[in-house]
Amino acid sequence: MWRWTLRVLMGLGGLIVLAGLAAAGILAFGRPQVRFSHSATALTDISVDGLDARLSNVQATLGTKPVPLTIIADRLVPSTDLPAGALVDVRATTSSPSWLTWLLGPSTSSSVIVRTPLVQPASNVAITTTPQAAGLSSANSVREAIVRFSAPVSVIAYRAAGSTANTRVDHIQPPSAVARIPVPPSAAGGMLEVSAAARSWEVLPQADHSVTWFALAQGSPPGVVADPGPFGTAATSTSPISLVFSETVADTLGTSRPTISPSLNGAWSEPTSHELVFTPSGFGYGPGEMVTVGFDRTLSVVATGASASTQARTVTSYSFTVQPGSILRLDQLLAQLRYMPLRFTPAAGTATPTTLAAEEATIYSPLAGSFAWRYGSVPPALASQWSPGQPTVMLKGALMAFEAATGNYDYTMDHESVAQIANRATWKALLEAALASKVDPNPYSYVYVTKTLPETLTLWEDGQVVLTSPTNTGIPQDPTADGTYPIYLRYVQNYMSGTNPNGTTYHDLVHWINYFNGSDAVHGFVRAAYGFPQSLGCAELPVPTAAKAFTYLAIGDLVTIAN
Repeated sequence: MWRWTLRVLMGLGGLIVLAGLAAAGILAFGRPQVRFSHSATALTDISVDGLDARLSNVQATLGTKPVPLTIIADRLVPSTDLPAGALVDVRATTSSPSWLTWLLGPSTSSSVIVRTPLVQPASNVAITTTPQAAGLSSANSVREAIVRFSAPVSVIAYRAAGSTANTRVDHIQPPSAVARIPVPPSAAGGMLEVSAAARSWEVLPQADHSVTWFALAQGSPPGVVADPGPFGTAATSTSPISLVFSETVADTLGTSRPTISPSLNGAWSEPTSHELVFTPSGFGYGPGEMVTVGFDRTLSVVATGASASTQARTVTSYSFTVQPGSILRLDQLLAQLRYMPLRFTPAAGTATPTTLAAEEATIYSPLAGSFAWRYGSVPPALASQWSPGQPTVMLKGALMAFEAATGNYDYTMDHESVAQIANRATWKALLEAALASKVDPNPYSYVYVTKTLPETLTLWEDGQVVLTSPTNTGIPQDPTADGTYPIYLRYVQNYMSGTNPNGTTYHDLVHWINYFNGSDAVHGFVRAAYGFPQSLGCAELPVPTAAKAFTYLAIGDLVTIAN
C-alpha cells in the first residue's frame, strides 16, 4: 500500500514540477515586450514579442503636446509635421491574452525617447556639373550644383542667395544624401540657401545653410565667391566680409591672409576649411567708404547678390562700398549739436546713447523723435530748405560747418554731396561730439539776396535780422544763379581775375569774401552805387558793410539768391 501511495505522490510531484517549468517558461518567453528600432522613414519601428501578446495603446508627446501617430506595417508615422531634431517621448502598452492574465498580468508598458533626424549639407562648397560634362552643348541650360548631405533626405528647399523665391522638392524616393540643384548656366559661381529634412513628415528647419558653387573655366585660378563682392555694397560699417574658396583655404592662400584697405581693426576667422570671414571691430569701415580686399596671388573672384554679376574676375584685389549712414540720423545729430536751426527731441521712452558703441549703433538706426525750429521767426526761404531725412543743402551746410569747427574742413566740399562729406572721419567725429555735447561755437546765420529792385541783402542770425543792405548781383550777360548754397571758402581779401563780357580781362582786389557757388561770392567792392545788377555773378556790398557781414558769417552758412 505504501508503495502505491509513494508512486502517486511521485506522479503528482512530477506534474507539479512540469507545471512549474511551464509557468516559468511562459514567464520567461511569453511575457509581452515592446521593441523599438530605428526606421528609415518612420518615427520608429515597433514590434511586440510574447505569447499571443498584442499592442493595445501607443502614445507620443513632444514636450507637453500629444503627437498623433499612425501605425503602418509596424512603423509609427506621425500624422502631423514635427520639427527636425526634436525629442519625442513614445510610450507603448501591450496586453496579454485573457487566459494568461492570472500569470502575466493584464498589461505591460515600455517607452523610448526618439530624436527626429537633423541633416545639413556635408560641405559648404558644392561640386558643379557643366553642360559639357553632361554631354550637352554649351548652349544648353543644364547645369547642376551637386549638394551632399550628412544623411539621406526626403525633402529639400533651395533658393539663390538674396532671393525670396523658394523651390521645394518633396517625397524624394528613395531618400538620398545627394541633391542635384539647377543653377544658372552662364554664371561662374554663386550661393544657394538650402534646407533639408530626412523624413517627409518633418518641418524644414528655419535656419538655412549656405552652399557655394563654382563653375570656373578650365585653367582658371582658384575661385572665391565674395560677399560683399566686386562693386557690391556692405549693409553696415561692421558687416563681415565672407570669402568662400573653391579649394581649401590652406591650398589657396597657404598661411597668408587678404589685406583690407583702408586699414582698420578686425580679425579673420576660418569657420570651415573653405571659408574665411573678416569681422571688423570698433567703428568698422565707416559709412559710405570704399573698401578694397587684396590677395597676394591671382584669384577668380565671383560677386554675389541680387544686383551683382556672377562672372568671374581674374584679379589680385577688388573693391566694394559701404552703405551710407542714415541721413535722418545726420539731421538729428547736427540739430542736437546746434549746427542746424532746429532742435531734435527723442520720443518718450527712447534711450539716448550714453556710450560711443551705443552712438555707433544709431548710424543706420535713427532715434524716434521730432524736430522743431529753435527760433520763433524763421525766414520762409530758409524754412523751405528743411526736409528731414533728405540730403538737403541745409544738411550739407551744417556738415560743412561742423567740419570747419572741428578742423577737418576741405574747401573742395563745394563740389561734394552729403554722402561724400559724411565719410568715416566725419561720422566718427559727429558721434564723439554728440557724446561729449560739443555744440556749434557759432550762431546760426543765413543770407537772403533778392534780385527785385532795389536789390537787397538781408542777414539773419539766431532768430533776428542783424543786417540789411543794398547789394549788386550779376549783369544779364553773367547773372547770379538763383538757388540756395552753403558758403564754402572765405578770405579777408584776395584778387578776383577773369574775362569781362566785352573780352577784356580783370584782376581786381576784393574784400571780405564769402564764396558760395563756384566763383560767386558775397564780398565788398567799391561802387558808386548799390542796389542793381553790376557784378559778374557776385553779391557785392559796400566794403564797410561787407566787413560787418563777414563777422557774422562762417563756413556752411546758407546764401539764397532769389529772383
